[in-house]
Amino acid sequence: MRKRLSTVGILGCMAILVFAGCSKKSTASSAGDPEAGRRGDDGLFVVRTITQVVFNEFNVADLRGYFAEEGIKLEYVGRVEGLSNYQLLEQGAIDVTDGHPNQVAQARLAGMKVKAVVPGMVDHPDFPHVRYIARENGPIRSLDDIIGKKVAIQSYNSCYEGYLQYYLQQRGIKGEVDWVVLATGGQAEQSLTTGQIDMTTSHPPFGSLAIRAGGNKQIATSWDILHSPGSGLSVRVFTEDFINKYPDILRGFARAMYKARLWIDENMDEAVPLVSEYLGLDPEKVSVEWDGRWYEETPIFRKEYIDTWFDLCEALGYWKPGDIEPEDIYTNDFAPAAQ
Repeated sequence: MRKRLSTVGILGCMAILVFAGCSKKSTASSAGDPEAGRRGDDGLFVVRTITQVVFNEFNVADLRGYFAEEGIKLEYVGRVEGLSNYQLLEQGAIDVTDGHPNQVAQARLAGMKVKAVVPGMVDHPDFPHVRYIARENGPIRSLDDIIGKKVAIQSYNSCYEGYLQYYLQQRGIKGEVDWVVLATGGQAEQSLTTGQIDMTTSHPPFGSLAIRAGGNKQIATSWDILHSPGSGLSVRVFTEDFINKYPDILRGFARAMYKARLWIDENMDEAVPLVSEYLGLDPEKVSVEWDGRWYEETPIFRKEYIDTWFDLCEALGYWKPGDIEPEDIYTNDFAPAAQ
């Protein structure tokens, strides 16, 4: 298997940003209002984040007006490859980023003062976090066959090569996988169809692209590997400085994201084409069965889900037991009341 990058090395990856423009900041004095300098001409508080490239409730909360209801405007600053978005967060280039619990833990171990504030998706047997798709007549019949094969990942992260490393470890399968980094959404599925790779690690809503193209088949999902909702848990992360400065904004942000999560789970047939169209896909060609993504139904982080991630990451050697504790990486202080 591929030698794992160190925490510092991963977090030091070069960021690749395609800037989408900066918001206009209010010229009003911040005297007496610590949020004044962060508000646009429309009076909404600007929260900057990276541009989403896969199915994400950021887009739903934005498109359905949940952020605006809370006095917040989301600004997408561009796309970021790798884990360098945590550096951008700490440096103040963005205000919030997404990821998984392992990324928060690794960032904190590297000295970054960041914390998960809002939960996101979870894994689900019907709407899995990751789909593994291979050529129908290709060399991969099951996940046991990936040694020596070209497997596409969007970046080096737990939910790309990490899940598969864990699968191989648990089954005692040794050898190296040829990881192929294809960062743009849909690129891996196209490369599979043209025979440039042997398997994808497809995230919604791109899983059905390869199936619709023909000649490909799903051989497994992330649920098949880990059998736990918690193993798919994503998190929305802020710096401790932002948390301390803008607690009311965080409460509004958490409410908007919670509304979006509940709406997605209850309206998957509307959510999938809505987000797909935002991502540049033809909404008439998406499949709810293939392209849906399930979200956490509670407003808080469940400790057992965080513990699942720590068990996974410690088994993979991301850090040693005791280096960091689960409660160090998240807070439920800003969670809204359950609906």
